[in-house]
Amino acid sequence: MFSKILKKDKPRVFLGTLAVAPRSDIKRHIDQWGMFKNEDLDSNLRHSLKEIFSLPSAKNIEDPKNTDLVLDVVVPKFQSGDAWDLTLGDIGLPLMWRPKITISSRLYFLSTAKTKATFSVTEKMKVSQYIGRLFTWRAFLRFRPVFDAEDMEYLLYKACHKLLLKMQKAK
Repeated sequence: MFSKILKKDKPRVFLGTLAVAPRSDIKRHIDQWGMFKNEDLDSNLRHSLKEIFSLPSAKNIEDPKNTDLVLDVVVPKFQSGDAWDLTLGDIGLPLMWRPKITISSRLYFLSTAKTKATFSVTEKMKVSQYIGRLFTWRAFLRFRPVFDAEDMEYLLYKACHKLLLKMQKAK
């Protein structure tokens, strides 16, 4: 009897939904722009999410157990970075924003769809790295975006790592 209580089966975890919320703000057009190359950050982030969370799909489960869990992951907000000078007559205002990504997840039971836990993490580029990138030929000439898909993928990986650690600690 005690062996059944002490020997709990670990729940199986399956993948539910992976999504990247589309951006509709003005920054989307500004920070993905380059003279010769534009970045499609949405699809790159979607592809990276599929690589990071390579779990079996919850849709294919024929005989679910009561302990089975499903993980939904969404990127509700992200922005690439940039810096602009807004000049109105004699007054000049710098507009600056760093690359940032927010990732959220929901863990719920497959059989009942009852939420077990939700988590959210926001990751920003370090200020020193951001400022260093603003003073490069790439930023001055603008042949391609100052911050590209590789920068966003790096932030996504860091955010996912923090998210998984947060989920693991919560058990």
